[in-house]
Amino acid sequence: MRGVTRFAAVTFSAVLLVLLAACGGGEKEVPFPTLAPFPPELQQRIHEIRDRVSAIRGLPPYELVIEGIISPEALQQHSRDQIAATSEEDLADLEAYDAVLTILGLIGPEVDLKQLFADDFSGLIAGLYLIDEDRLVLVGSGDLALSIQDEITLAHEYVHSFQDGAYGIDKTREQWQEGDLEEDGYSQYSATIDCLIEGDASLADELYAEQVFGSDWRAKVDAESAASGASGPMDMPEFLLRDFVFNYRECPDFVRQLYDEGGWDAVNAAYQHPPSTTEQVLHLDKFKSRELASTLPPEDLTKQLDDWNLMDSSQFGEFDVYNYAVTLAKDNGAASAAAAGWGSGWSSVYRDKNDSGRVVVQLSFGWDTRDDLVEFLTVYEAILGGLAASIEIVDDKGNARWTAPGQFGVITIDLDLLRADIRIASHEDALKLATSDLTAFN
Repeated sequence: MRGVTRFAAVTFSAVLLVLLAACGGGEKEVPFPTLAPFPPELQQRIHEIRDRVSAIRGLPPYELVIEGIISPEALQQHSRDQIAATSEEDLADLEAYDAVLTILGLIGPEVDLKQLFADDFSGLIAGLYLIDEDRLVLVGSGDLALSIQDEITLAHEYVHSFQDGAYGIDKTREQWQEGDLEEDGYSQYSATIDCLIEGDASLADELYAEQVFGSDWRAKVDAESAASGASGPMDMPEFLLRDFVFNYRECPDFVRQLYDEGGWDAVNAAYQHPPSTTEQVLHLDKFKSRELASTLPPEDLTKQLDDWNLMDSSQFGEFDVYNYAVTLAKDNGAASAAAAGWGSGWSSVYRDKNDSGRVVVQLSFGWDTRDDLVEFLTVYEAILGGLAASIEIVDDKGNARWTAPGQFGVITIDLDLLRADIRIASHEDALKLATSDLTAFN
């Protein structure tokens, strides 16, 4: 997808699943709108774009792809229809995710995720490739006046179709996301496979843009957007925006490093052995050494959270720690220091079955060295200070509890295992339930 996505970003990906996948979560499936075929004159031009980016990327066109256009209004209505078809259980989960992101301080209380993804998010999509249906979609009016952004979008989506024809995107995802490394928590293939796919397509569309529109193509796109009055994604909360942009900024940077070292052959080889964590995406040396995450999932709290649902338990990576820290600390240097030396991460989200506004978030961090752990704790203390938290140190190990507006939390520290575990709840009594197994707090 081109146009726009993980710490609670992993919860964010689950929100996207509920709102955009149209499968499994709703009362009924909502088929994607019927595509209008490209007019003959437009199709000829579009196929020229296809063939040119095929030559640039070095992958052949995918013969099975179905192409066409839908209007922005039809795409937006499709998103609304998906929400309307979503089950009450999934809508309750969505409300809980809203509460999670709010109590973590990652979105404001005024943000409505349903509104954000039904209207605002869908309005940002310029094109997409539907893997399950082999369909390439241009979002627009279908006239002959293709904008620069339209051309770049088509180049991007065509590369997705090339990838699908060459590697089978579904098969690639299944191969890596359903293995023991993902299940046991040593990898983040659910994030990094998409990172590779999007980074590949983004690099190819950038090379296309440079070749067709010149080295100043970005300035031309900006001028074109300004002249048309097109709006960008800047109204999205910054945490969600950075999460979305990861696939289109950090991931193309990773793929470009591979390309610069070994051309498209090196990029193609990455599909056989993709990066396993976002740490590997951010640090090419980690990718080359195949450094994995270092710990298993945290304790399951469902026994003590009676009559609660475990909504999600997923890995988060170095980028997610950075995104979380920079959102709250407002300090890029501090956030980078907090994320450096990441060893592992898990996020688990629970909600009260009877009240979707009552939530508990469990965050488990692992670090490479004691210094890395201490650096994170220093930044996290500053974050709590910025939240006006009242902090109580409960023992000589540094375990602590705090109360801040809208949240109640505890942190446990294990200097031997190089771990920090944080549990945050929307209500004080919920935190008591969630920490009933921790002797330091009872």
